[in-house]
Amino acid sequence: MKKSFLKSLAALLLIAGVASLALTKPVFAECPEGQVETNLFGCVDGENGNGIFFILNVVLTVMTFGVGILGTIGIVIAGIQYATAKDNEQQMAKAKMRIVQIVIGMAIWAVLYVAMRWLIPGFGTN
Repeated sequence: MKKSFLKSLAALLLIAGVASLALTKPVFAECPEGQVETNLFGCVDGENGNGIFFILNVVLTVMTFGVGILGTIGIVIAGIQYATAKDNEQQMAKAKMRIVQIVIGMAIWAVLYVAMRWLIPGFGTN
């Protein structure tokens, strides 16, 4: 499978996520008490009058969804390559290396996700 296909799939997931969030934006004349207005999502619960944590949470959720989907697709593709390698040692080693790299990448993303949730005060509480 070509990298251009995976890049196209990642772009499609990103566009679909942003479009679905933008299309569900409520229209308010004024935000209710305790909420702040954001350009992308309308009125959201704000912490001390700041809706940036909500926006960061949505971005992190969409990115995590994308990493999970693309990682799963990558592992399946590498598994198919490994299964069809037969006696070709180079192709088997290449498929194994791809699986290891994808798993390492997903583990790094998990560590970054947890670090961001831990380091930014109030992040992920909305």
